[in-house]
Amino acid sequence: MRFQSATKRLLAVLAICLAASLPYVSSVGNYFVNDDFGVVQLLSQKPPLYFPRWFVTSWMDDIWGAPQDEIRPFPAVSYQLAAIWGATSTVANHVTNIAFHAANALLVLAIARAVAGLSFIASTYAALVFAILPLHAESVAWITGRVDTIPALFFLGSFLAYARWRRGGAQSTRLYLCSIVLFFCALFSKQNTIVMVATLFLYDLVAERRPIRASWSWLAPYLPFAALTVAYLLLRYVLFGQVAREGQLTVDGLAVSRIFVGKHFQRMFFGGEVARYPFGYIATLLLTAGAWFLTRSAGAANLRHGPAMVLHFGPCWWLLCLAPLVVVGYESTRHVYLASMGWAIILGLVFDAIWHRRHAAFRHATLVASAGLLVFYTVRLQAEVAEWNVRARVSQKVVADLEREARATPEGSLLIVGAPSRSWEWSLPFAAQPPFTRTDLAERVWIVSPVLLDCCRDQWRERTQRIVQTWSLQKSAPAAALRWDARTGAYSTLTDREDPALRSQVMALLEADTFEALDRAMLTILRRVP
Repeated sequence: MRFQSATKRLLAVLAICLAASLPYVSSVGNYFVNDDFGVVQLLSQKPPLYFPRWFVTSWMDDIWGAPQDEIRPFPAVSYQLAAIWGATSTVANHVTNIAFHAANALLVLAIARAVAGLSFIASTYAALVFAILPLHAESVAWITGRVDTIPALFFLGSFLAYARWRRGGAQSTRLYLCSIVLFFCALFSKQNTIVMVATLFLYDLVAERRPIRASWSWLAPYLPFAALTVAYLLLRYVLFGQVAREGQLTVDGLAVSRIFVGKHFQRMFFGGEVARYPFGYIATLLLTAGAWFLTRSAGAANLRHGPAMVLHFGPCWWLLCLAPLVVVGYESTRHVYLASMGWAIILGLVFDAIWHRRHAAFRHATLVASAGLLVFYTVRLQAEVAEWNVRARVSQKVVADLEREARATPEGSLLIVGAPSRSWEWSLPFAAQPPFTRTDLAERVWIVSPVLLDCCRDQWRERTQRIVQTWSLQKSAPAAALRWDARTGAYSTLTDREDPALRSQVMALLEADTFEALDRAMLTILRRVP
């Protein structure tokens, strides 16, 4: 029996690792896109012993034009380790991403089994759902997406250790200390993990049904977590002059984040947006209510705490994990990576509630419906990964074409780079520098681009017009506009030799008196490229 149980666990672990890995095999060789260029260039060149300094400074220095309010030593060191195989080793970076995702899926298995109290098959199902959720494509297929998988690993590990400590055990004290250490790592991976104290409190209150008491014994377990959180926030204030980006907490920002969250709920449940954003909230209420009633019904007697677990891993978990979005200011599916664990657990609870009903027909229906959902999610995930593969192929072609053009054109030429923003947003000037090119292309030619491709948007207008002004002093220096197709990477150019009017259009860039006017003028030039 013990051998059979061990074999069953091994098969489950293998199935979950395969589910978390196989959909991303096609992305392992993908080239760098978007922020990857700046992040990889900076962190791969840091000396081996730089790690301690990241605890007291921004991990991105000022490469985006100003220091970022992000203290992330653990994600930073992951780039150093990947660079052991070479600064431009995309395989090492993608394998790292997949490994973190698989580890998180295994943590979902452990949480479903040990915390939510699910049966082995239901726990495995919950972990499989988490592994193949379509909204995880950005977090795994995009190298920079690991800024959400790494903190999730520490956060889930800390939560699991705390919950097991609450349940008691032979090594209970060690589990509690392990939870504190993992929470420390989570804090220094990403700032959204400050919600841990509230997460543990709600877990005790809702899932463990521990009443609030005005006593030291009741309060003591939360104090180390609260102390770490306060110390971390004070460090942020000392370094960056703000605690948690409270300066971005505006009425307009709250309105935008409300829309983002509604969309994210749809992506989490249905693999994509199916209706206008309020439908996401409606779906959340309906699905939570349905799961609660199913786990409460008489046929689900095996789930003694099922309804409480639905409330904790549903509304409570989602509310806390999505709360940081109010100060993010932009939309990204990777921001839902941690929150989606709750949806996977809820599906496991529903699976368990129906699976253990008396009639065999319920079991058969559960298998069919669950398999159907896994297939649906897998198909949607493959479509998302395919999109990232396209972005990477185009990005790689843009780098190669730009380097070739910069070497072939006369020295001092002006190149207007119109790369697709879906592949190259935030990429310049890093993508035109080593280690991605043999030399810094800006040492031979002048390079300008629309604002979305630039790393430092506050400085973009002044720098772009200064470059154009300097280029214009060289009367014989040519100008060329370069454009790539966003889907195929097909490359086309327009030079001032082919179209003399191009030079006058470039000179008109100097007359743009606003950020928006300059960007529009440059995009107008690029649209003329055949």
